[in-house]
Amino acid sequence: MLALALVVSPEFRPARDTPTVLGVVVLAVLVGAWPHSRRWIGPATAAIVIATAVGIANWLPNPTIGGGIWSLELTAVLMVLLALLCRWSPPAWVVAVAPVGVVTESTLILQTTGAPVMTGWEAVGACVFWSLAGLVGTGSGFYLRHLDARRAAAVTNARRVQRVRLAADLHDGVAHDVSAMVLQAQAAKVLLGARAADVASVLDRIEADGTRALASMQRSIHVLREGESDRPIPQPEHPVVQRVLAEALRNAEKHGDGTGVTLVITNPLPTIRRPRGPGLRYGLAGLADEVEAAGGTFSAGPDGDRWTVRLELPS
Repeated sequence: MLALALVVSPEFRPARDTPTVLGVVVLAVLVGAWPHSRRWIGPATAAIVIATAVGIANWLPNPTIGGGIWSLELTAVLMVLLALLCRWSPPAWVVAVAPVGVVTESTLILQTTGAPVMTGWEAVGACVFWSLAGLVGTGSGFYLRHLDARRAAAVTNARRVQRVRLAADLHDGVAHDVSAMVLQAQAAKVLLGARAADVASVLDRIEADGTRALASMQRSIHVLREGESDRPIPQPEHPVVQRVLAEALRNAEKHGDGTGVTLVITNPLPTIRRPRGPGLRYGLAGLADEVEAAGGTFSAGPDGDRWTVRLELPS
């Protein structure tokens, strides 16, 4: 860039051309030292903006020959620096430097056209037009910054969904199996009684191990689900039940009046109290959270001699 400027306009004027030389050198250093130079973009851009303002202030009292290609190159450098600033620098640097940078870049049109210097509304209109370069730079930087924020949010959301799915898998798969193991051990102890003390001792250890495993799994699920509200709705375990529910919902959507969906599931309460294992307590609580998040109501509990689960969802 500097070689091209020297070929086109070989007469070097320090007050006019020094900011261009500084800007090209600073931009080259930033690009050459990338990505370690990111932290210096703010101070570097501020320094070039100040150098540009000083150069224009020194040129205006004695405007002779226009800036020509030197001013054009400085405009391009400022546009790139402003884009890098808005893309990578902390918000404090962006707020402090970007507006001043755009205004300073816009005044380069006065130096580019040379003497006589434009005044009045003509100068205002020219500066507004020339500010488009700085606005394009800042707009590009902000757009790329916005894409970064969206990508980071998407990654965070994907990780959150994975954690919730893992918690659901632990609850619906491993936890149920361990709970069944503990219940089987308890049932075996009831059947054995005092006639098989040695076997009962082994079953005690199995029950204790299963209980500890459930407690540990409960802590893990609590950590995975902590602060999460978008838990996936667990799918039915039996394919037949799943198909029946799916077909019923399709019929409701196709032939219903659009007032919502009500689902009621009941089963008889056991007449004989069975040993109860240490469940994870996230099944019904998780369903209640998901239904409430969808704007519906959920209840589960004894209803006479039956256990009733009721779900109501709006249309």
